[in-house]
Amino acid sequence: MKLRPVSLLGILVGMIVFVVVLVPSMVILFESVQSPEQGFSLQAYETVLGARVAQQALVRTFEIAIAVTFLSIVAGYPLAFAIAGSGQRARSLLMACVIFPFLLSAVVRAFGWNIVIGETGLVNKTLMGLGLIATPLQMLHSELAIILGEAHLLIPYMVLSLLAVIQRIDPNLEAAAQSLGANPPSVFFRVMVPMSLPGLSAGTLLVFALAMTAFATPWLLGGTRSPVMTSLLYRYAFVSFDMPRALAVAGILLIIGIAFLLLHRVISRDGGTGEQVA
Repeated sequence: MKLRPVSLLGILVGMIVFVVVLVPSMVILFESVQSPEQGFSLQAYETVLGARVAQQALVRTFEIAIAVTFLSIVAGYPLAFAIAGSGQRARSLLMACVIFPFLLSAVVRAFGWNIVIGETGLVNKTLMGLGLIATPLQMLHSELAIILGEAHLLIPYMVLSLLAVIQRIDPNLEAAAQSLGANPPSVFFRVMVPMSLPGLSAGTLLVFALAMTAFATPWLLGGTRSPVMTSLLYRYAFVSFDMPRALAVAGILLIIGIAFLLLHRVISRDGGTGEQVA
C-alpha cells in the first residue's frame, strides 16, 4: 500500500523531532545518572538537591512559573474574548498588539523592563513625583521583576491558545444562556469558560513549560540575587565547570517537564478535548 504525502510528511516530522528533541533529552538523562567511577549513580542529583541554593532555586522556579501562568490566564481570557468579539479592524489591531512582542528578542524586552522598573525608571519617577515614596523602590533583581518580564513574554501564547478555541464556539450559545436568565458573569463562568477549557489547557502547558525553562529574562531581571534552575545550570556549566551538577539540573528540569506533560494529558483526557466545543 502506498503512503500518502501527508503520511510521509508526518513520518518525516516525527523523525526530525526524534533526532532533534528526544535523542538529546535521552542523552542528558543518561549522562546525568552516570559516574566515571561507579557507573550508574544518582550522586549528582543528591548533591544538587541537597544544596540549599539549588533547593531555593527549585522552589523559586516553581513559584515564578505558577505566578506567570496565573497572570497569563487572568490577562489572557479577557483579551482573547475581546479579540474574538471585535470587528475586523479592531481584531486586526488587537492581534497586532498581541503578536508584536514576538518581533522583539527576550533581551530587548528585558532591557525595556529595566527602563520601566529600574531605580531611575518610569515607575519610580512617577511615584516620587506624586510624593508617594521618598526613595526609589528596589524592584529589579527580584522575583517580581522576573514575573513581570516573563508574563509580558508569555501572555501572547495563552491568548493565541484560547483564541483558537474561542473562535470555534457558537455565538448563539451565549445568547441562549442570556435568554434563559443567566447574567453575564454566569454566562462567562458556566458557559464560555467550560467551552474554552481545551485552549486553556494547551495555553497553561505552553506558558508553564516556557516559564520553567526561561533563561534570558530571569538572568537579566533577576540577576544573581534570585537564581532559578536555568541560571543555576549556567553557573554550574560555564562558571564552575561542574558538568555532573549541570547535567543533574538539566535532568531535573526534563523530569519536571515530562511529569507536567503527563499530568496535562491525564487532565485533558478526563476533562475532554474538542468534543465540548460546538
